[in-house]
Amino acid sequence: MSSTVLAYIPQIISLFPSLSDISEQDWNTKGIEVLEIMPNFIIQEGHFLEHAVMLLEGTVRMYKISSSGREITLYRINGGECCPLMISSILGESEYEASACIEKPCLALLIPIFTFRDWMDQHRNFRLFMFKSLANRIIIMSNLLDSINFKSIRGRISEYLIQMTMGSSGTLSITHDAMSIELGTAREVISRTLKLLEKEQLIALSRGKISIINRDGLENYVES
Repeated sequence: MSSTVLAYIPQIISLFPSLSDISEQDWNTKGIEVLEIMPNFIIQEGHFLEHAVMLLEGTVRMYKISSSGREITLYRINGGECCPLMISSILGESEYEASACIEKPCLALLIPIFTFRDWMDQHRNFRLFMFKSLANRIIIMSNLLDSINFKSIRGRISEYLIQMTMGSSGTLSITHDAMSIELGTAREVISRTLKLLEKEQLIALSRGKISIINRDGLENYVES
């Protein structure tokens, strides 16, 4: 184990308590390291992973790109989390099923895949944590699919605006292009729908910003 990893063990254990079962001998396994990863670094879909990545700091956006080039955000991974598609890829010995982009500077624990598999076999708490992470993200993905298939674009936009302004002033800094990527639809559809919501006096639009005027009104669209 490098001195760099040794220095980070208290932070690692605080974020991932299930790793408290890992012995010093296990930590000494060759290839375990902590790396800083800067924004805009991308792991492309179809990549075969050599390491499991457990995020200590930062944010990673997971997304898919269709054959037509349309992009949709699946979910985000933050400090104290790991990617369920990573778990699936490693355990299934298959290609990574999505692309990952670093949004905020990340500090990541990298574990060689053979070590990761050994720890899953040998340490019950670690295995349970991984399976729970996988289950939680499956629920998120299911909700995303339900939203895409069963909600109107007006309802999806309203839901997104409400979620992204929780506990804030009610103003979201985002472009129409960025929102189209988040929701996986065309920019023109986003712009047209936002204009309709503004006409109904539910929101106010300005350059790069959307302000909520009537939150209850937006919630009615989410529930309809």
